[in-house]
Amino acid sequence: MDWLSNLAPVLLTLIGGGAGWLLKSKLEAKRRVEESLQEEAAQIYLEILLPFATLFSDLSPKSQAETLKKIKSREYREKSFKLVLVGSDEVVSSWNSMWSTIYAAERGEGKSTDILIEFGNVLLAIRRSLGNSSTSMSNKDLLKWLIKDIDTVESNV
Repeated sequence: MDWLSNLAPVLLTLIGGGAGWLLKSKLEAKRRVEESLQEEAAQIYLEILLPFATLFSDLSPKSQAETLKKIKSREYREKSFKLVLVGSDEVVSSWNSMWSTIYAAERGEGKSTDILIEFGNVLLAIRRSLGNSSTSMSNKDLLKWLIKDIDTVESNV
């Protein structure tokens, strides 16, 4: 019985250490996967947004036609599909909302600024998704770099 009282602390230490190591390794593996997904998402976000940045900043007919062709391409649709798979819930929701607004605009519904509002919401969702969850920026703040006369556009942007 004396040997049991001497062995118990050693066994508890081994079991506790093993459990701690197992928990730590699982948490580290989860963190690595999350970091990898965040890096992949950041790359997809960039690839998805660049054509819209061109669309809103270069209004020449040639640039608009080229950009719209790019947005309608199979490659762009594949990137959009990846966004739906790896994007945060908020990003996917705002992305879908923006596209619903684009489709409504194609039918002649809504105001011309609605797409800008939705694009700003996508930018805001992406900003939150990439680690700025408590940002105090608005969708309009995130559009100022892209649209030089944003302050003259309707106040609800």
